[in-house]
Amino acid sequence: MTIRLTRRRFMSNAAALGALAGSNLAMPHIARSQASEITVSCYGGAYEKFFREELIPTFTEKTGATVNLALGTAKDFVPLMRAAGTDNPPLDVLMTNEVICQILRSEGFFEPIPEDKVPNMKDVAAIARFPDDMAVTGILQPIGITYRTDLLPNPPQSWAELFTREDLKGKTGIYAITNSCGFMFVLLMARHFGGSEANIDAAFAEIEKLKPFNQVDFSGTMEGLLAQGEVVVAPLDFAAVMRLQNSGMPVSAVVPPEGLIAFDQVFNVSKGGTKKELAYAWVDYMLSPETQSKLVSGFFSSPTNTKAEVPAELASNPLLLTGDKLNAVVRHDWEAANANRNDIVDKWNRTMS
Repeated sequence: MTIRLTRRRFMSNAAALGALAGSNLAMPHIARSQASEITVSCYGGAYEKFFREELIPTFTEKTGATVNLALGTAKDFVPLMRAAGTDNPPLDVLMTNEVICQILRSEGFFEPIPEDKVPNMKDVAAIARFPDDMAVTGILQPIGITYRTDLLPNPPQSWAELFTREDLKGKTGIYAITNSCGFMFVLLMARHFGGSEANIDAAFAEIEKLKPFNQVDFSGTMEGLLAQGEVVVAPLDFAAVMRLQNSGMPVSAVVPPEGLIAFDQVFNVSKGGTKKELAYAWVDYMLSPETQSKLVSGFFSSPTNTKAEVPAELASNPLLLTGDKLNAVVRHDWEAANANRNDIVDKWNRTMS
């Protein structure tokens, strides 16, 4: 049974969120007599299915622990954690986008992740680690310039080129500011055109020049417009591009020199949680080469563990970024961006509508 996460439903139904049992994998030792259960956040749909069928069974067999999935969207987890407070967190491990994690981290909900408890941390790419190991990125889906190969034989090779090509007017797709991709795009353009992510005015001045453009709310809409040919070039995560390629759509993507933005899934351990050893074990399991390889196969995500093996059928795809290629991903100052979010959203709505 799938249970959507709201404060009321979580408090009344968390015990009903399930887990399965399965195979074997080496990981930090947890005495089975100490093992009980752990609650971790997860999205519904494909994520829930993959976690239940591919990931949880192995963890359960090795540790003897039950994994409860608290299902919801990224924005659900802020009010949920706040309602419970830092001393009684409903989640032992929070997995969600860094833009959301930063908000809760600034309010004291999380603690550092000790490398001796999570030994796979030592093999994680630098872009995926955080100062003082306050968190770690376990799933990374870089976003570059995606284009229809049959409709745009001369794709732009940089973000800056989007703003100078008259042939792209009316054929470019841009995410709305309420989508994290749209917000990240604004920050990246502020960095490029204004010299700093704080120079939002410079970004807006340039993005306004792209008008008319197709503004979308989420990736499914963007993929649909690409399929219909209404959009021929747009930011889109490489995982989606590879999935579309597998379906036969003539699309490809470019790694622009200004850098990549990315959808990330960041793991955080609750400071007030009572299952710390199990929480560390879950994070270590998610970072393990074996699990990272499963995530590559299941989601086309770029592995953050540098020792993860990439399946042979994907290794030749230039959009599957590994190792030093991940350095192209830009890390944003979400503390500053979140502090100014309301003003940025308001200006976008006034300028781009």
